[in-house]
Amino acid sequence: MMNNFKSLISHIYFVAFFVAFLIAVYLIAIQRQETLQASVPIENRTIILESLSDKSQVSPQNASQQHAKISPLPGDIFLKTIDIDVDDDEDFEQVILCKKTAGSTVLWMIIADFSPNLGAYLRHFEAEIRASKLESITVQPLDVTGDGLSDLLIQGLDSSNNQTLTIFRRLLNRGYSLIFSETGLSINLQDSDESAIPSIVVESLPNKTGLVSYKTYIWNRNSLFLEKVSESPLRESNSISEGPSGSDAQSYLSWLNRFWKKNSDASNICSLYLDTNSNALILEGQQIQQRWIIKSAERKGNRLYLTCRLSELSYLDRIFIIDAKGQNVISVSIIDQQVSHFRRDEGWSGKYESYDYMKEAKDNKTILSSPDHSQFLGRYLGDDHSVLVLDQSKNILVLNGKYREGAARIYYYDGYQVLDFLQIQSNGLVGDRLLFIVSIDQSENGKINRLILRPAEIGADGVRMEYRTPYIFIKTS
Repeated sequence: MMNNFKSLISHIYFVAFFVAFLIAVYLIAIQRQETLQASVPIENRTIILESLSDKSQVSPQNASQQHAKISPLPGDIFLKTIDIDVDDDEDFEQVILCKKTAGSTVLWMIIADFSPNLGAYLRHFEAEIRASKLESITVQPLDVTGDGLSDLLIQGLDSSNNQTLTIFRRLLNRGYSLIFSETGLSINLQDSDESAIPSIVVESLPNKTGLVSYKTYIWNRNSLFLEKVSESPLRESNSISEGPSGSDAQSYLSWLNRFWKKNSDASNICSLYLDTNSNALILEGQQIQQRWIIKSAERKGNRLYLTCRLSELSYLDRIFIIDAKGQNVISVSIIDQQVSHFRRDEGWSGKYESYDYMKEAKDNKTILSSPDHSQFLGRYLGDDHSVLVLDQSKNILVLNGKYREGAARIYYYDGYQVLDFLQIQSNGLVGDRLLFIVSIDQSENGKINRLILRPAEIGADGVRMEYRTPYIFIKTS
């Protein structure tokens, strides 16, 4: 009897312990979930310019937001996380940009590294950085000291849209130390022919009289610091008499809204086009096409900073730095948010000239001007379920059962009125380019009743009509 009683008590203790264990596991899971939710960056969102005339309009990113892999300490406000291999160990660390207080304008960088022993991410390093505009910041691992270890470069803009560069040197114990922190009108890294160590060229901020200097720094292996090896005399800041008007980014974007071409060599022509309808920068070359969605635009004088994301890879950022060198000349350079040492510049950097339709028209004895585009806006229906929609925000063309959506322009060329339709595919890449000679039937009040599109091509000899059946559209609205 006594043995049965002891056995019953043992079973009761075992059941009670098991239930307590399950409750403890449940409470720990709830706590970890709350901690994870608290560590989600509160401002980690992609900012898309819904209208280039109003940069304050933003929309949250549709894709899942990236989670910080460590918990914030009291007072930390996580803003943005970047997965990147900063120490060449083939594992991604996480760089977290944060504030220490809600009202602070100072940004801090935290590096979270994975600990195999603990199976979790731990704070590895944190420090204050110069840049203060979140969307402008890029983080790159690059050896600037020549010791074979990847140092950490943080580039971005401050509150006045001046360029900043903060460099942390990688130490042998896997830690970091600050070796450079500077602000200037421009800061560039230049490769040296004599040394594997890049030099840093800083165009200083103007002094009280508006003069600037150019300072060059390079790492001194003996003294172990970035040494200023040269400084030019003070001179006026490089400015141009003609360029984008105003002082805001919108006026610069309006000025930039043209077709720009790089290289006169026909075998290696690159082009740049700003698609204002979808807030995208389109790059096109002989072998590659890219469409970059504009997240933010900042301006400093004749310089424009565009933070963009690749349309099919939303987690990769690229900073386009565009300098106006004249009324019809720009210089383009690129800073990438890298996940490795490979720089993804496919030959886009360099000097671009505005594609001068008027000059080409004059050389080819053609006439070029732009008709009133507003009179063409509307919806058109044709045979075999063909559809044409011309709108300020969306252009659609359905021919032979194929749906196309993209950008449309109507202009005069070589004595013809031309519809130029550039398809933008669902993955964001540029697709077909269709050209048509346009004829219209109008009512007595001047409104378009019928639109006739004849397939055509444009070459050096002007417009060449293709001998195919024209497409006839009736305007319905």
